[in-house]
Amino acid sequence: MAVRKAATIKQVEQTVLAMDPTDPALVVFGVFLDDSPWLSCLGGGLDADTYFVTATARSVHFHQVRTRGVGQRPGGLVHSFDRDDTARRMGEVRRQLLWSSFPFALPGHDAPTRMHVRRAWWKEFARFTADLDAAAARR
Repeated sequence: MAVRKAATIKQVEQTVLAMDPTDPALVVFGVFLDDSPWLSCLGGGLDADTYFVTATARSVHFHQVRTRGVGQRPGGLVHSFDRDDTARRMGEVRRQLLWSSFPFALPGHDAPTRMHVRRAWWKEFARFTADLDAAAARR
């Protein structure tokens, strides 16, 4: 069970590699969906949906987070999008003191869902958004 961030990333990378050995993970970060990020930061938002987002050269995958004890592991695949579709679904990133947030249009939802990225994942999230921006500029 992964407790450290590096171990968690490794587990998610292995899960993605098992899905398609020809398309390894380039970047992994965590997001949570909660109406009140402050409540989540204080430990009260335990019911928040939490996902690992993994970008590969061809796709972006959302895996549910499984929590056991003090660690987190990747669970089942919830959504998978091609890179161009991901860029179209993602709205403007807003930076806050403890988390960043962005709207993302998930299938089956009437309005975009606000996703929050904790500060611990900002470096990976910055790589993800920079890569999406660069891909959009090449089009």
